[in-house]
Amino acid sequence: MLGAITGGISYILNLIRSFCLGSQNAFLRDKKMCYVICMLQILTLIFTYEEWWSILPVVANIASTIGGYTYNAQKIRIAGMFVNSPLWIIYNIIVGSWAGILDEIVSEVSMIISIYRYGWKNLDSIES
Repeated sequence: MLGAITGGISYILNLIRSFCLGSQNAFLRDKKMCYVICMLQILTLIFTYEEWWSILPVVANIASTIGGYTYNAQKIRIAGMFVNSPLWIIYNIIVGSWAGILDEIVSEVSMIISIYRYGWKNLDSIES
């Protein structure tokens, strides 16, 4: 984890969030779970804070979690492209995670491709 404890735990919470959003369980897909995951992010920051850059993955994940729980493809991409990925890229540069930088660049490219492929207006629907 390169000594980047906040980022490592945040990635674990991302995995949990993805499981919840992809679940068929109504409770896991409910907005209440969004609050639980966001609170876990804040607790992660409180218990693992080292320097100012510890804030970056937590803010990124909270934005991405809120975007994900809208179930709206446009909002998910806005959160991903303009908050989540840029903050993670900065964090990964600071902690020296080349794999993390590459991961976020691939995520950005993927979001751009989806916008190009489906069109921005076609992404403005809620899927639940």
